[in-house]
Amino acid sequence: MEAGNLLGFIPLNQSPQRLVRSPRFSAFPRTVTVTLTVNASLSSQGENRYKGPRPGRERIADWVSNNDDLVRSLPIYVGGLSLLAVLFNRTVSGIAPVADASRAWNSLSDVTCCRSLVIVYDGKCILQTGFAAASLSNEMDAVVVDTNKLIEGSLYLGVLKSALQSYLANLSLYPGKSQLPFLPSNTQAVILQPLGDKGMAIIGGDTIRGFTSDDQVWITLIGEKLDATLTKVI
Repeated sequence: MEAGNLLGFIPLNQSPQRLVRSPRFSAFPRTVTVTLTVNASLSSQGENRYKGPRPGRERIADWVSNNDDLVRSLPIYVGGLSLLAVLFNRTVSGIAPVADASRAWNSLSDVTCCRSLVIVYDGKCILQTGFAAASLSNEMDAVVVDTNKLIEGSLYLGVLKSALQSYLANLSLYPGKSQLPFLPSNTQAVILQPLGDKGMAIIGGDTIRGFTSDDQVWITLIGEKLDATLTKVI
């Protein structure tokens, strides 16, 4: 019971000084005691009233929310592992490496902005697929990759020397694009992926900065496994 409620029962003819001195109405500790007792009683009644199971936390939902970055990139890793399984199966089965590279093309074109793929290995162009630049002499023919000219260019030599992937996110800003005349004129982005120290995969996309960081990691993984496959055959 609050102090304001207690003061309501005091006769109006009593003076304020007498109200302050009166021991009868200065028992604030009793008010606190009553309040605590009531609260404890209500709490006790609440505990005794509900005896069902406590709601549990959703473990899967909690794990997803705590590992958001991993969950978002999981499809890329699953796709990469699936591709590696295909490459391994074809390697064991003795299928030609060009067929393996072709499966690398199907995967890339399905899940990324990749529209052109050229693979040069051990001084030879072993694969040119997707879209290509039209020949000046005959628009029905594609520009064939001049391997000798390509491997002497600064782009090719720079990638092999660094042994690291090179991402030309906006191809129009790079003067070295003239070294890739076999790519279609509307190519917007290019990834140059080294294949060990013997070759390179040239991946052209139709969107500026269209390859995501996950795409780049995935392509690096493909390059490493493709190099391992080609080394055994060529």
